[in-house]
Amino acid sequence: MPGVLRQLVEDPEALARVARQALARCHFDPDTLADLRRAPRAREDCEAACYDCLLSYTNQPDHQLVDRTLVSEHLHRLSGAIVATSPAAVTRSEHLEQLARLADSDLEREWLDLVADGGHGLPDRAQALMADAGTRPDFVYDDAHVAVYVDGPHHLYPNRAARDADAANKLFARGWTVVRFKAHDDWPALLAKHLGTFGKASQ
Repeated sequence: MPGVLRQLVEDPEALARVARQALARCHFDPDTLADLRRAPRAREDCEAACYDCLLSYTNQPDHQLVDRTLVSEHLHRLSGAIVATSPAAVTRSEHLEQLARLADSDLEREWLDLVADGGHGLPDRAQALMADAGTRPDFVYDDAHVAVYVDGPHHLYPNRAARDADAANKLFARGWTVVRFKAHDDWPALLAKHLGTFGKASQ
């Protein structure tokens, strides 16, 4: 077991591969989450569970509790996960500095300053690649599954707006909520609208 855990930590994409294999084992398409209903050579559909996926003779007492559909969404989110380790905990100011360094524009850093100065919760990551959705949100709140985009004027162009909408739809299909802060928006009002993610501003 220590060797398995070490591999999950040292290989950033190992957890995602494990999740994809688990989805396939549970008769779900790892890419689309479509329910394939049965193992490739099985003759009957699998409803909650079968001996080709989760049932075994050792867990017979719990067969009535086993249901493959209960884990599909969670596994699907993990299938796009990237594992990153930190050598030690950092302070809020240190974390803010790291986020600011990764920010891709002055507008993003302006948004970060507003969030920090207002006492809101800071994002977990900046410029995090969501490979399965083909997009890189400006900031990510992992626990809340919220992707934040801070959009400059160029996002108003039709082609860019269409790409933004496509990325948002792909993230939504993977269980993420997208919040966009456009340059002309009332940012404090948007922060207040999503208290569950950003938290209440300090007085």
